[in-house]
Amino acid sequence: MNVDPRNAVDTPFEVHNVAQQARRVHGQQDELGAESSATAHNSEDKASFEQQLNDLDLDDIDSIYPTPPSLCLTANSATATSSSAGEAASEPSSCPAPAFVSARAQLAATLTGANLEVLRNEIDLAGQQAARWSPASAPAVDRDGVFDDVVRSSYVTLRRFQNQNSDCKPHTEENTSAILHVRNTAREHSSIGDHPERYPIDRARQAGWHMRGKTTTSPFVSLVEDPAKLAVSRDHWARAIANNANALHTYTVPKHSVWTPNDVMSSIALRMNAEDYDNIDADVDLMCSLGRAPTKETERLFLGGNLESYRTGREENPYKCESNE
Repeated sequence: MNVDPRNAVDTPFEVHNVAQQARRVHGQQDELGAESSATAHNSEDKASFEQQLNDLDLDDIDSIYPTPPSLCLTANSATATSSSAGEAASEPSSCPAPAFVSARAQLAATLTGANLEVLRNEIDLAGQQAARWSPASAPAVDRDGVFDDVVRSSYVTLRRFQNQNSDCKPHTEENTSAILHVRNTAREHSSIGDHPERYPIDRARQAGWHMRGKTTTSPFVSLVEDPAKLAVSRDHWARAIANNANALHTYTVPKHSVWTPNDVMSSIALRMNAEDYDNIDADVDLMCSLGRAPTKETERLFLGGNLESYRTGREENPYKCESNE
């Protein structure tokens, strides 16, 4: 399938500081509401989320993504507003409830790769927690607003032509989740002291050849941003998929699980080594091949075997033709 290298998906944010603050807030919450903490820990979803958070080595995740300033938790904001009233000791001042709920939502999106259902549930749980230590006069957290903000900043909606619901598995590594790929990449590179690389060269090569039609040994799954452009592609294989599939499926996936043509080409271009005689010729051929791809398509690659868990819609294929062209 051919690609449009001009269409790129922005990378998400760094989660290191947010995770540290979220842990600190949990500690403060336990001190302030010990009697209610037992109820919160009865939630299987919450326990699962916190276990995944505790299992992570934050040094492995640090610096992978840029952090949006609007979601940083600052200990001084609430303290500054309450210093004259002398009431700061009666409530946790380091993390206002909306910031706490936002942080938990962002952690769910980035550290656990939550689908939208799990993300919504995590926001509800965080909202319940925040309500227990917030003043009675505090306004309720806008959970719908938090959900919309996180989906807008950390997820992307993509489409895929399929015949069966199960036609969304890669040919290899089908049992590896998208978030595990992200974590493994960070750990592999940080373990030897290097800055974690978002797009390692070997994966970039796999992605590049997948985009050029070599999918039999690929851990990626192809989707598109705009299915209408695939239906009129100059690539007859791509056009045949759009014109013959039974259904068009919609997936809303974390941005960090998605590879764009720019991601692939940039990674290969930056890491090509003229002294790497075993790969340099193939890298040059791949770059040239990607550069000749038609520009109408908006192909995106999902790295992971759990794409099905991110499905958010399905419809009959509106581009299906009665006969082959």
